[in-house]
Amino acid sequence: MTSSKKENITRRRFVKSAAGVTVCCACFPSLVFADSKTPSGDNNTEKMDLTDKEKLVAVCGTYCGACPMYINNQPMDKQKVKEMFERYAGAPMNMDLDNFVCDGCLAGGHLAFHCKNCKMRLCAEEKQGVTRCSDCSDFPCDRLKAFTSDEKPHHHELLDNLRNLKKRGIKDWTRYEDDRWTCPKCGTPLSWYDPACSNCGTKRSEKLFPLPVNE
Repeated sequence: MTSSKKENITRRRFVKSAAGVTVCCACFPSLVFADSKTPSGDNNTEKMDLTDKEKLVAVCGTYCGACPMYINNQPMDKQKVKEMFERYAGAPMNMDLDNFVCDGCLAGGHLAFHCKNCKMRLCAEEKQGVTRCSDCSDFPCDRLKAFTSDEKPHHHELLDNLRNLKKRGIKDWTRYEDDRWTCPKCGTPLSWYDPACSNCGTKRSEKLFPLPVNE
């Protein structure tokens, strides 16, 4: 779904978006994980069974298991996450630390600030029988189309994600996404903007969308 124009989005545009405090966690290249430890502890995603990981497939079709705010919340280190995002924004973010961590869209736990007010999530909550946008009779609606056409490359996959989710079913799709966003060499979770595994340095898989070109 990603056009050549979208592939040339620069890192500067992501940083400007973040500085406007309309930031989405995916707007920052996940080189930040080079100074992070491989997730461990009670919330380690490696210990989650498939049913739990199904909750990481968000309403809009995003796989929350690849979100920087989710990965850095395993285990939780709020101050470190905030400092990482401030470093890439180039400016302080005057928000409570709880805004910088997330348990996943449908996990029933803590939500990052931009997820709390997500229009797709709130819309699904109001509709009976709708867990994700792919369940909705209005799919794909104009709201979702606009969301998948913004400057964030991982959003450009979402319409295809939701169509494939509907065809394959939640269990198969969750297994596919979990595998896609896991380092094949060491099993470390990968985020949307990791150019390589933060733990072992294995190069980003060609299964993933191309990263924006840095200036």
